[in-house]
Amino acid sequence: MNQMRAAVVYESMFGNTATLATSVANALRRGGMEVKVIPVALAGADVLRAHDLVVIGAPTHALGMSRPSTRADAVLQGAPAEVEARGIREWLEELEDRDADSVRIAVFDTRARAMRHLPGSAAKHAAHLLRRRGYDVAPSVSFYVRGVEGPLGTDEEARAGDWAADLGHQLMRQVVV
Repeated sequence: MNQMRAAVVYESMFGNTATLATSVANALRRGGMEVKVIPVALAGADVLRAHDLVVIGAPTHALGMSRPSTRADAVLQGAPAEVEARGIREWLEELEDRDADSVRIAVFDTRARAMRHLPGSAAKHAAHLLRRRGYDVAPSVSFYVRGVEGPLGTDEEARAGDWAADLGHQLMRQVVV
């Protein structure tokens, strides 16, 4: 059997989502997958065709995925200027629906712990958009940061690794069955 391939595509303003993307990738590697970690600025529309699993990570901005205006606000708060150019929202708009049958997708977001009871979530928004377009999307999950810039909450990296390991096991079971 060929080794399963995964990609973790992420958008990160202050490094928290990037840290979790690395934790997710490491857990998938430990489960036997070949994994690439790709910042959204470098992700092409072909990522879905080249992988069996694509995990998408994004920060929650204004109860959903970032927009140019919210990324500009993040830069004003100290995020690097390059994050302003392109986010997960724009990348998803570039994807072609013809790739929907060939890949499993999972989505996570980061959000301020103080906002955990609010209904908006970048992951839920992205998952909904992808499901509407016919993609197979696993239930989304949120990981928490303390405040807008972080740091990550206690044990969030470990929780991300556990979530990814479970995703990997589920995907492997589907292939074997």
